[in-house]
Amino acid sequence: MQALAHVTAAAVALLLFGCGADDSLPSEAAGTPAGSSGAAGSAGSATTGAAPAGSGGGDVSATGGTAGGGASDGAAGGSSGAAGHGGAGAGGAGAGGAGASAGAGGTGAGAGGAGAGGAATCDPADETADPTPVNVRGMGAAFTGSHEVVVEKDPGLSGRTIFRPKDLGGANKYPIVAWGQGGCSLNGTTNPDFLGELASHGYLVISDGEPNGSDSRPMVDDYKAMGKPLIESLDWAIEENGRACSQYYQSLAADKVAVMGWSCGGLMAEGAAGDPRVTTAVIWSSGMINPDQKILDALHAPIAFILGGPDDVAYPNGTRDYRNTSRVPAVLASTNVGHGGTYGQDNGGVFGKVGVAWLGWQLKGDMGATGKGMFVGASCGLCTDRAWTIESKNVN
Repeated sequence: MQALAHVTAAAVALLLFGCGADDSLPSEAAGTPAGSSGAAGSAGSATTGAAPAGSGGGDVSATGGTAGGGASDGAAGGSSGAAGHGGAGAGGAGAGGAGASAGAGGTGAGAGGAGAGGAATCDPADETADPTPVNVRGMGAAFTGSHEVVVEKDPGLSGRTIFRPKDLGGANKYPIVAWGQGGCSLNGTTNPDFLGELASHGYLVISDGEPNGSDSRPMVDDYKAMGKPLIESLDWAIEENGRACSQYYQSLAADKVAVMGWSCGGLMAEGAAGDPRVTTAVIWSSGMINPDQKILDALHAPIAFILGGPDDVAYPNGTRDYRNTSRVPAVLASTNVGHGGTYGQDNGGVFGKVGVAWLGWQLKGDMGATGKGMFVGASCGLCTDRAWTIESKNVN
């Protein structure tokens, strides 16, 4: 794995909603062709219109269309070409799209397996410009995950920076993480050590703000409005997962999504956590300044509040929000690192380790010591670490 180097930034501003400074580290960007290889459909019967699943002919070269059968002419062929692009089509479940290939014995009509759509093909009119690699320099240890990390700017998503695994289009389906910066900064490369560490463990991380951007979003009492940029990031990623021309086509776990943020970005995450697609939320060194119980009552998925100890200026707010959360599984964990956390340390420091464990538990079903076991049980990882205090509720 090629690691991103780490931040050599000046110390992060540690006022409650101050932003961190950032440097940039060299990283490699890799584009992949749209689509992914899947199993070919079996040969179907000679028909025009929806082609039902057939049984003869062997493998068929089937590049599916949208969901629903396609027209096919001629009797089912004998041996046909190698399997082509398959998998679920953009139209979702249904009869597979037809594909045809010449084989010995005639032209065979291919159909996707019953109940599964064929892979959509990219319409050239829907093609977009390639993403731009982002160079982030710094120093630090290699990321601990198994994936090489790419940092890039996608022309289809303004005002964001993407940290992702380099390998797309294979068997891995990556959960989606939307991140808000400290100070609601619009510098998307503020925390590359931390966000790169998450990405190295197999997550698409969308950081709010342009690479090396400036300015910040306003902090207001309307927390739901503050969360809209994170929701927009989720909207884009889920749409890209279903767009045949996208490098993310069928590469994301669109039903596994997290919203997270630090300080002011934590307020963004709290405001976004009520979205029905959100699988989990993590609030880092944050909590509502002016409490809004409606925000907490709208929660429907597990949430964690990770704080920097009593010296963290957000400690009272985050603790109060945890206490007022009653409808969902919740964890409150704290260690004495202050408001600035450990985002700029190698691999994001202890916050990086905790973040990987929480996402592993909530988005990938890790029930062992590196996931759920970090947070739950008398002998859990944080329970037995004297540097941490931890409590939980509504957790099985």
